[in-house]
Amino acid sequence: MAATPLSQRGAAEIERRILSGTLRPGDRLPTGKELSEMLGVSRSVVRDAVQALVARGLVITRQGSGTVVAETNDSVIGEGLLGMLTRSEVTMGDVVRARATLETQLARRAAVAGGEDDWASMRAALDRMRKGVEEREWAMALEAHVDFHLDLIHACGEPALDMMLKPIEEVIMVSSLPAERGKDTLWEVDGHLPILDALIAGDPDAVEQAMKRHFEYIDTDQYREFRSMPFGRADDIATYREYLVEPWRAAATSGA
Repeated sequence: MAATPLSQRGAAEIERRILSGTLRPGDRLPTGKELSEMLGVSRSVVRDAVQALVARGLVITRQGSGTVVAETNDSVIGEGLLGMLTRSEVTMGDVVRARATLETQLARRAAVAGGEDDWASMRAALDRMRKGVEEREWAMALEAHVDFHLDLIHACGEPALDMMLKPIEEVIMVSSLPAERGKDTLWEVDGHLPILDALIAGDPDAVEQAMKRHFEYIDTDQYREFRSMPFGRADDIATYREYLVEPWRAAATSGA
């Protein structure tokens, strides 16, 4: 078995101290020289180790402040997941169907475990989504749509599940876009109401059926091109990500 590179071992030791709480968010790392002496490796090895931790989002470098432990951030995991899907051979349709499988089962749990605060938050998300569509504020509509689905996950009442699935937010965003920009009817705001009604009623079977109906859109003719588009086609993914991250600036400025 090949020996683990020193830089990886150095990064692993610093990571251990971060994850154990010995080094906390905002703490400044020892200098390169100090780390070199602590870990018994050269400063170049320390430099490579720190760069690896920066890439993973565990530490950040600040001009004049050195390297500090980053705040807890799931965006790196989300970016990693998005990157894996981007480099794969799956299509947009594959991703939406995977979401349907996951969210349908989570909805059954949410119907039993959720409460009034969860339903109020989901209803508020639908109200914002409706307002965004009516006013053609696509960024608002998209954010509210994603919030509705994330609120469903939160309603399961499992904090660990929240943490584990929060990084899929950007995947939800990319796969939640309508097939045509600016077409109000494709947002299907009212299509979310049966899901919420079944959740409020505490009926797992009804919410499962409502979720299945909700995700049937991906197999309609309007979504033929969207569902067959390879998720890993870099130019299209860049377009879709700009479409939402910017947020839909082109649509807003053109009045589309």
